[in-house]
Amino acid sequence: MIKGHFAPFIHSEKNAPFIYINVLIALIPCIVLAVVYYGLRALCLLFLSQALFFFFDYAFSRLFRSKTINRDYIDISSVISGTIFALLLPPDTSVDVVIMGVLFGSLVIKQLSGGVGTNLMNPAIASRLFVSIVIPGKLSGFSEPLDNFFKLDTLIDFTGRHSSMGDTARIYAVEVLAGNFATFIGIGSGIAVLIGAFYLLFKRIVRGYAFFGYVIGIILFYPVLHITDFINGGGFRAFVVFFLTSGVLFIAIYALGDFTTMPMNPLMRLIASFVCAVLTVIIYEKVDPITGLCAPVLLTNIATPTIDYYLGTLTHKEIRNKKAGDAL
Repeated sequence: MIKGHFAPFIHSEKNAPFIYINVLIALIPCIVLAVVYYGLRALCLLFLSQALFFFFDYAFSRLFRSKTINRDYIDISSVISGTIFALLLPPDTSVDVVIMGVLFGSLVIKQLSGGVGTNLMNPAIASRLFVSIVIPGKLSGFSEPLDNFFKLDTLIDFTGRHSSMGDTARIYAVEVLAGNFATFIGIGSGIAVLIGAFYLLFKRIVRGYAFFGYVIGIILFYPVLHITDFINGGGFRAFVVFFLTSGVLFIAIYALGDFTTMPMNPLMRLIASFVCAVLTVIIYEKVDPITGLCAPVLLTNIATPTIDYYLGTLTHKEIRNKKAGDAL
């Protein structure tokens, strides 16, 4: 257990390891489908990302904060960050992309801002957007699912593979539900994501303010922005496909459900997530899918300290200082 006043303990009586283990359990449906659809290379990407995130966080925390960390605490959040980052990758991603993304997320986003519970932005989401911006040419390998379970050559193809994402306008309803089309390895199936979301909500691991705020924002604002399609009769199908396959459900629960990087006040968490959804709908079709999903989340993360400050919510530093003053 972490000593101090880190974000998960402000929001819940459950300790951090319990929370993170349950988040990992909730991710199992997405992980299973990733491996079923994209075989051993998906499993390798997941394991490498998890292991590197854990190793870098462990090493950097002891390098930068050796006198302040609790050496008995195992940071399971690193495994969660590694899992989410990997699930957002195309199936034909090489290992150098994983190393670069994880290093950025662990060192720059997480450790330089104080480590677990104090990072300004979600490390996995920031890592994914970072590699998309820095090396976009190496993130366009979208081979078809169920193509070759034992395919591994893409892991060491450092030139980058180039193939298009599946055309969701032509896929059948069953494929929409199952996520059985060429997309990122773990976010295409809305059903798999919803299973995990319901598990976390049922177990009360995350509170539903952010999840429902984001989902309501998508449901309300998507028809407004695509009113012409709805008038012409094709809008409803397009909306259902977008809702279930684009990754917005994955973002709603696994990015906006993060305790550390979202507002502490429940109402503001709901409002911030709603605004995030509106931004997502506005920019999604104007940029690449990952930017459309990740950029609004990071903007919301950046705004969170200001929101908490003006609401009068105590920061971690203020809480520690107050407790130290009360002890004198």
